[in-house]
Amino acid sequence: GGMPRAMATGRSAARLVATCLLLATCVGTAEAKSKAANRRTQSLDREVKAKRAECESALRDDPVCTTSAIEMDNCVLRCVSGRCYDAVYGADALEEGEIDVKRGRTFRSCARTELREAKQAEQQRAKAEREENL
Repeated sequence: GGMPRAMATGRSAARLVATCLLLATCVGTAEAKSKAANRRTQSLDREVKAKRAECESALRDDPVCTTSAIEMDNCVLRCVSGRCYDAVYGADALEEGEIDVKRGRTFRSCARTELREAKQAEQQRAKAEREENL
């Protein structure tokens, strides 16, 4: 061969190091992204909880909602998000004594998505207004 073996080995080692660095950077970025996504999710979860507390207090004296604990739960879920309530519980409302972890998780996920989309729409409206005022 035209090239000494040591040089070829050195080149492939350099390529290997570069590849490892690139991979580490990608993995680090993915981890950072998932941490940021987790923070966003936690922040949205707090907002969903706050909305829930708001609803509970607003519905405290509602004659329909106060007939039973489960009726109150259904009212609060509808108040937090009518769209998500219909999507998750619409065909089969929660019944007395029922704890449905899977649907609860689905509802929270839906409510988070709805909040996120509402925030993004609000940011875009605000941005459009700022650009109009320039």
